[in-house]
Amino acid sequence: MIDLRYHIVSIVAVFLALGLGILIGSSIVSDDLMVTQQQKIIDRLEEQFSTLREREKNLLAENASQSRIINNYENFSQGMLVPIVKDRLQGTNLAVVVSGDREIPANLINSLTIAGANVTSQTVILGNINMKDAALRAKLIEFYALESNVASDVLRTRVAVSVGMLLANKLSPEAQKFLEDNNLIKTSGSYSNPVDKVILIGGTDKLNTSFPESFDTGLINTLISEGQQIIGVESSLTKYSYMKTFQKYNMITIDNIDLSLGQISLVLAMIGEPGDYGTKSTAVKFMPSLPVEYLRR
Repeated sequence: MIDLRYHIVSIVAVFLALGLGILIGSSIVSDDLMVTQQQKIIDRLEEQFSTLREREKNLLAENASQSRIINNYENFSQGMLVPIVKDRLQGTNLAVVVSGDREIPANLINSLTIAGANVTSQTVILGNINMKDAALRAKLIEFYALESNVASDVLRTRVAVSVGMLLANKLSPEAQKFLEDNNLIKTSGSYSNPVDKVILIGGTDKLNTSFPESFDTGLINTLISEGQQIIGVESSLTKYSYMKTFQKYNMITIDNIDLSLGQISLVLAMIGEPGDYGTKSTAVKFMPSLPVEYLRR
């Protein structure tokens, strides 16, 4: 989609320029000259304004056309998803973690189920991870036995370590309950089954929930120390991307997991073609190669 903010700013600038023209005109001594100059400025601005309106109309039409194309590609990808990914992850145990106070992208769990994977647990990191609540900070400081003036990043990292230990089935039930009761995490599923891979969904649209260098890094380091393989993913329209943080760890990354093609890429990458896939500048390739058996059909 084309960003129209620049053009809106341009339109506002037209009116500012009109005001400036009137101000300049008022400084001219001759009334006739002032009127003539103002009329020229107004004519010029009206012409520019008409051009901008036409450009905006064309951009809106182009956006609508691109949206239709994207929807058609998504519909096509949805139709291709089942035959491509079906049973590709048969018997694989997966844990899904969502940071950045977001929801799990639509159809992701369904796609993984079609691929034969068993999603053993889903963990969502909640908004309290921003550590704005003074009472919560005090509870965390006491719980983790930290100094009273400890930085919020340290608290987030401690919570991240606890989440990592939860995924490794090494966190006490009391500690899990503490995190849940204080609205730091929301959990579902079982954490007692061994996990083959952890899918970490990052990225956020809100700056006050963007903590990739404290929470996500702390979680990744903990999972790596526990021998877990991590795949870092995020949605295609995420405002604050975590891809650069994820790629520091040489993990598989998918930056369009909200789309069917991103979900196809996730499955194919997990079965043998690791890499950085998607549509953003951090992606190395659009998607993994299709299995040879599909090319022979």
